[in-house]
Parts: sequence; C-alpha cells; structure tokens
Amino acid sequence: MMQKIRLHMLGTFRGRLALLYVAVELAILIFAGLVIYFFLARQVYQNLDDALLSQSHTLEIELEQSNSYFWLTVLDNYARDTRDSVELITANGVIQYTSDKSLVGTGGNQVSFALGQAMTGKGAVFISTDSLLRKSNMRVLALPIHKSGHVAAVILIGHNTSEIQSFFKLLYTIGGFLGLISIVLSAWAGYLMAKRALRPIEAIKKTARAVARGDLSQRLSSHAREREIEELEINLNHMFEALESSFKSQKRFTADASHELRMPLTILKGEIEVALRQTRSVKEHERLLKQHLDIVARMQRIVDDLLTLARADAGMLELEQNTLDLSLLLEEVGQQHLILYEQRKLRLEIDIQDDLEVMGDHGQLERVIFNLLSNAYKYAPQGSTVWLTAYARQDHVLITVCDEGMGIPEQHQSRLFYRFYRVDDARARKQGSAGLGLAICKHIVGAHYGKIWVESEEGKGASFMVQLPLSSINPEHHQRLQTMLKSAP
Repeated sequence: MMQKIRLHMLGTFRGRLALLYVAVELAILIFAGLVIYFFLARQVYQNLDDALLSQSHTLEIELEQSNSYFWLTVLDNYARDTRDSVELITANGVIQYTSDKSLVGTGGNQVSFALGQAMTGKGAVFISTDSLLRKSNMRVLALPIHKSGHVAAVILIGHNTSEIQSFFKLLYTIGGFLGLISIVLSAWAGYLMAKRALRPIEAIKKTARAVARGDLSQRLSSHAREREIEELEINLNHMFEALESSFKSQKRFTADASHELRMPLTILKGEIEVALRQTRSVKEHERLLKQHLDIVARMQRIVDDLLTLARADAGMLELEQNTLDLSLLLEEVGQQHLILYEQRKLRLEIDIQDDLEVMGDHGQLERVIFNLLSNAYKYAPQGSTVWLTAYARQDHVLITVCDEGMGIPEQHQSRLFYRFYRVDDARARKQGSAGLGLAICKHIVGAHYGKIWVESEEGKGASFMVQLPLSSINPEHHQRLQTMLKSAP
C-alpha cells in the first residue's frame, strides 16, 4: 500500500506538484515561525527588562541610601513582594544574601560574566540563563550598588519566565496545528489543481493515439481555461491539420502520378505487343519507334517534374544565387517563343523595363517564364495576342504574362498551382500536359522569396503574375534621375 502511494506521489506530475506545494508551504511556515519567534522574543525580553529595571531602580536607591546593616531586610521585603530570586554579592566576591536559590550557580558562565560587568560599574546587565522556551529559564539582572562613588556590591535579580514559556508553547501549538491544516489543504488543493490542469492532457493523449492509429480527422476541442494549454491545443490542431493535408496530398499525388504514368505505359505496352504479332517493314518499325520515343519522352518529363517537386518538398531544390539581368533573361525567353507563336498566328507583345536585376538561379527562373509562356501558347485562341511585361514596383519587380483565352473560372483559381490539377482535363491530356508546370513554378518562385498568382475572369483571358525582390536600386528612380540630368541646362 505504501509502495503504491509512494509511486503515485513520486511517479506522477500531479503527485510531485502536490509534494512541491507541501514543501513550499512547510518552508514558508518554518521561516515565518523563526521570524515571529525572533521578533516576538526580542520584544518580550525588552518589555521584561524594562519592568525589571523599573522595579530594581527603587531597590537600588533604597540600598544606596541606607546602611549596609539593613540591606538584608530591604532585600527580604523586595523578594517577598516581587517573588523574584534575589542574591547580593559584595565587592570582594562574598555572597551576602540569597533569597531562595543561588543565581550564580544557575546561570553558569553567563551569570558570572554579567556579575563581572556589573562589578566594573558599567550599569545594569541583562542575561538569560537558558532558552526562552525552557522551564528553567530565568531573566537575570545584574545591578551594581554604589557607596562613596565605588561599587560596594552587585544585586542579581532573577525573574522566572515560566509564564512567557507557557505563552510561547500555546502560540506554537496553535501555530503548528494551523500549519498542519494549511499543509494538508495545500497538498489537497495542489493535487486537485494539478489534476484539473492535466485533464486536457488526457484528451490530448487520447486524440494523439487516434491520430497515430491513422484517424487524421481527429481534433482537440479546446475547453481549457489555461492559456498555455489552449495554445498547445491550437498548435496541435494545426499540426494534425497539416498532417492530414500532407497525407491527403501524398495519396492524391501517388494516385495522380500512377494515373499519369499508367496511361502511356499501357499505350506503349499495347503497341509493342501489336508490333510483335505482325511482321512490319523497316519504315513501319521506324515510325512505331518514333511514336514510342514520344511516349517515353513524355514519361521522362513527368518523372523529371516529379523529381523536381520531391526535391523542393525536401528542401533540396538546388538554386544558384547570382546577380541576374532579369530584363535580358525575359527578352531571351520571349524571343525564343516568337517562332513558336507564329505557328498558331499568335502575337507576342514584349514590354520589359531595362536594368532589372535580381538574385537567383538563371535556369530555374527561365523555366518559370518558359512554363508561363508555354501555357499561354496552349490556351490562347489562334490569332490572339499574348503580353509579356515586367516593371519595377518599389523594391520588387512584377512580371506579367497575359493571354486572351477563355479565362479560368474563379472556383479553379485557388487550386491552379496544385500538382496534377487541370481545369480542362481532357484538353490538357490531349496537349500533353500533366498539370505539374505551375506547381513547379510556385516552388521556384517561393525559393526566390517571391510570389506567383493568377488573375482571371471567365471569357476574358488570364494574367499570371510573378513578383520577385530586386537586388538593384529601383530602376524607376535611376531612370527619373537620368531624365532630370538630361533636361537640366
């Protein structure tokens, strides 16, 4: 039983917290008791000394004014009236009078010390014969008696402190009893408070076990009044949501990747099986191999894109940090697409501000603009115009690719940068799109501390915006300064 209680108290947080409350409460009570004892005892001694000194002053005057022959009578009367122990020691060390018991032998060295001090004529000296709480304790006053300017004798007056001792006993009995009640209540309150504070932890443990078993839909319902527990539950809910989202994304990613690769593999397998069943000429085999090569190339693009996204997710997307002439990069990518656009009679309008510089990876940023222009080429209607613009906006550059296509419905815009997401699935598959290009663009732009988004109205085309931080002085300011210098007389 005791072992079980010991394990419960020391092996649990609530038990240790309750013991901590008890220890703190006990330390406070002991400290308070010592402080009270020190100051109260000091005050009691002071009051007692004042009373003894007041009583002995009359005795001192009477002895100094009377003949030494009558001293014994005076001392008897004083001892009878005050019930104190009185002892008279002459200057030569002879005990001339003792009322009931010898104080010199009772107090030991302390009384001898006080007697010696009084013999030198330094005035009244007070000492205690023992601890204030001992029954045998006495408060002793050593008072010199002067005759003809010299110390003729010393009076030792001992006052019994049994009443004081009884008072302190009662005080500490009551204090100890109240302290014991306080300790018990503190332990009980500490245990209940710890139990109540840890109640949400049980709910957290239960939810965590459910999540560990695979039920990622579990959430914590915050009923805790403690701000720390509430913040913990909020953070855990965010973590559970992130885990659920990541798990769903992983499942969707795996399913979509499998679906994208299964179709070309099925086609490739079927065509190879047909080719093996029939005898074909060399030209037919060449034509068939070219078809197979196109299918393999598409699968390779999908695998490469998946590898890029996997590296980005793992934080292993390799990026060079060089100062780039973004204006030149955009011009080059735009020029590369002119011939391609002419095949569908598309016009590419390029409007790029000069001297735009950014820090980043030339190849990766080129890939972003290439993907955006390729998407515009796929979805822009024949004979329409595509715009590629770039202008500085304060400390950023805004790159825009606009087309005059069908536009993107609003419900699709928020998910457009998801992997394998396509607004028109049938059309995208026909054009060889796997739905990974924009997801890759988002990762690359994010790795360059930029943002990418789309603005579109259905039937009015789409505008893809890329915002990147500039590494050069704002070109607009530079251009404005050059204009002012040229116009100056």
